[in-house]
Amino acid sequence: MRSFFQEIQNVEDYDGFHEYLKCKMHDIVHDFAQFLTKNECRALGGVGRNSSSERARHLTILKGTEEEMFSSRVVDFGRLRSFLAFLFERVVVPQNLFCSLKCARTLVLCNCELVEIPAEIGRLIHLRHLDLSMNPFVTLPEAICDLYYLETLDINHCKKLSCLPQRIKGLVHLRHLFNHVADELRQIPQGLWKLTSLCSLTRFIVRSNSDDLAILKDLNQLERLHIVIEGEVDFGSAELGKKINIRKMSLFFSFEAHFIETPSCIESVEPPPHLERLALIGYPGTQLPSWLVTKSHANNLTKLIIDRPRNISSLLALWKLSSLEKLILYRVEELEYLGKEFFGVTKALHENSRDALDTLSNSESSFSSEAVAFPNLRKLHFRHVLNWTNWEDLSEDDEKVAVSIMPCLEELKIWNSEKLKMLPHRILRKIPSLKILDIRRCSKLRDRYSDKTGDDWIKISYIPRVHISDKC
Repeated sequence: MRSFFQEIQNVEDYDGFHEYLKCKMHDIVHDFAQFLTKNECRALGGVGRNSSSERARHLTILKGTEEEMFSSRVVDFGRLRSFLAFLFERVVVPQNLFCSLKCARTLVLCNCELVEIPAEIGRLIHLRHLDLSMNPFVTLPEAICDLYYLETLDINHCKKLSCLPQRIKGLVHLRHLFNHVADELRQIPQGLWKLTSLCSLTRFIVRSNSDDLAILKDLNQLERLHIVIEGEVDFGSAELGKKINIRKMSLFFSFEAHFIETPSCIESVEPPPHLERLALIGYPGTQLPSWLVTKSHANNLTKLIIDRPRNISSLLALWKLSSLEKLILYRVEELEYLGKEFFGVTKALHENSRDALDTLSNSESSFSSEAVAFPNLRKLHFRHVLNWTNWEDLSEDDEKVAVSIMPCLEELKIWNSEKLKMLPHRILRKIPSLKILDIRRCSKLRDRYSDKTGDDWIKISYIPRVHISDKC
């Protein structure tokens, strides 16, 4: 056994942008770890051997009555370094709990139906990690800003939270502010600009004709950023192009705001130079932003999500993204016809194919003798592209051109495209690396390619794993 952790996976949420690690541990290793920590850790409501030591330093609560959970007979709260509660039910947290956890470094009160956070939480001066996610409280006490050493504040899915504390500038060591899906959180305190250690900011609202973006100017340690755009704005003041640490960024164009079809705000974006993952949500333009496929970004971007664009009907330039490994197209309502231009084939036919794909010339591809479109793409997903009817295949003449298409593609998913009639067989045959074809809720494709009964099953039967289902 080389590692205590086995089958480590990077699991994505449904939107494809939020991830977490998942792993397994052998029973023997798990039991041995419990044995070694039997006097250090205690769990209530869990499965397996739970310590009964009152001198435990780490307490996890999964189930129990309020008396069991918060009684001093259970554990000496003054010794605890971590207190984790995952209850999924409403509880009343006694105020003296916050007074008792004087040595705590980690406090998790996740999904406990908390309607109020007491001011006494400000006494936990040693806290590094505070998780209050999935609770219905409306405000956070100003006292939370007294947690000088706090590094992580998680208020994800606090859907009733309306504002952050005004003294948030006091959290000078804060590195991660997780406030995703906090829909009522519409204003960011001006003092946020002083949190220069921030690495993660998962919801930042920019109001139309405001100076909100200037708050980001000095936050140069950011690695992950989600911006909600509520109108025409100028991104210049954010100086995103100087933020060399940003690897993940998503731009959400509010569906409640009005944008012109070619918004100047998106062209004012100066993308971070080392951006690897980008999500465009609710994008209002008729064409993708020009900076998306410039050479510097084409060589860095590994993951792209286009989610619910309003006016895009073609995706001509994406084949230039030479480092792209995963592409997700979600609810592209205007897309009815996906032509072979999606792979840059027309350019290769009408011009010198090598010149036409010169943006890919520096790609580290084994196909050095021919031009390559999407040279590193491994996963291609189409989800809920409802009006998509036709995916153009290559012609016999096209196949004679020295162009390689997606030579590394391993996974193709098409979900809920009921109108799509046929797959591009010649294109798929040019992808020997394809291992997974996953088709769900595509009735016309199901009838055409079903195992043994479909007329064209033989044309995809060479793919190792084919899954066709009526369920998403």
